[in-house]
Amino acid sequence: MIQVRNIKKSFDGQPVLKGINLDIPDNTTMVILGPSGQGKTVFIKTLVRLIDPDAGSIHYDGEDILRMPTKEWLHFQNNIAFVFQNSALFDFLDVQDNLSLFLQMHKSLTLRQCEQEVSRAINFVGLDEDVLEKFPEELSGGMRKRVAIARAMIKRPKYIFYDEPTTGLDQNNAEKISELIDMLKKEISATSIIVTHDIKLMRDVSDRVALLREGTISFVGGRDEISAEKLDFLYETRGAYDI
Repeated sequence: MIQVRNIKKSFDGQPVLKGINLDIPDNTTMVILGPSGQGKTVFIKTLVRLIDPDAGSIHYDGEDILRMPTKEWLHFQNNIAFVFQNSALFDFLDVQDNLSLFLQMHKSLTLRQCEQEVSRAINFVGLDEDVLEKFPEELSGGMRKRVAIARAMIKRPKYIFYDEPTTGLDQNNAEKISELIDMLKKEISATSIIVTHDIKLMRDVSDRVALLREGTISFVGGRDEISAEKLDFLYETRGAYDI
């Protein structure tokens, strides 16, 4: 379980996170839903120490990662995968090397075993193996996102974090990414944490939902507990949602 307590973060004196408390149970998909500009990306990056909060604690299975020694934290990161909004593939590596890099650095596998792991991952996300010879700039946005999910899968992490995974994708690609998020959770029994403004994605994949607006969480509960009124308040609309 991830336990977040009183996380705060300001930039240039402007508060972005205003004391967030959240419990994320193991083997669930937690969607943190809210409009753009509310602190979602800042929050998810504090959860993996890409951004240091100004105050608070973040416990993974009882251990505060913010107070973890550097060497221990570097080892612990093998339990975590992060799928960035822009996919964050290495432009100077082809897809094969993007996917095999973690295996080469952290696993004692033969070349053949690495190739098998990469092949399995790329097939899992629905891409042909000829993609392995291409560079990220040769791929569409949807394909890059699938490669990023394949890279996360290869780590077999306990926790997978997704930052706006469907942003910039057309409906077909967005639906495919939603399916992959759900499939991957089941395939490797991972806890998934997703920040998004995409209400359809929330409906499709979430077990639990936290509503985040103006740096605070206004509601945490099951997907079926999200009413049209709550969404209207969250997105500052009136009667826009029919649930």
